[in-house]
Amino acid sequence: MLIAENTERRGEAESGPVKKGRQAAFLKEYWEIKNNGDQSAGPLIRRSMKDVAEAIGESQRTTQRL
Repeated sequence: MLIAENTERRGEAESGPVKKGRQAAFLKEYWEIKNNGDQSAGPLIRRSMKDVAEAIGESQRTTQRL
């Protein structure tokens, strides 16, 4: 949520591919997403690369490239 709020507030300054790649990497690590999209943190909240893509405002394919 914090990343999404900061991006919205800062506007275009946060839209570069390097910054989006860093955001995606952070969320992937934070949500403990493995390369196959599974999460090991437990059954309560399952996150995937699709969730990361939605959080940074990109398609899933673009997010995987970043």
